[in-house]
Amino acid sequence: MKRMFVIVSAILMAACASPAVFKDPKTGQVAQCNASTPGLFPIIAQHEIDTCSDAYARMGWVKQ
Repeated sequence: MKRMFVIVSAILMAACASPAVFKDPKTGQVAQCNASTPGLFPIIAQHEIDTCSDAYARMGWVKQ
């Protein structure tokens, strides 16, 4: 049981999605893309961040 807990914990910690930070080169404004999904669903969380990142990139913002 303890071994299973350690394995599951390691998988969840490794799968955390990192936020993305963007900067508007014209105004200097900064924005951050985060996931609103709990850490139990890292694939969905990463999809949220990727969708947000794509939107900022299309507007010409630069990833920091």
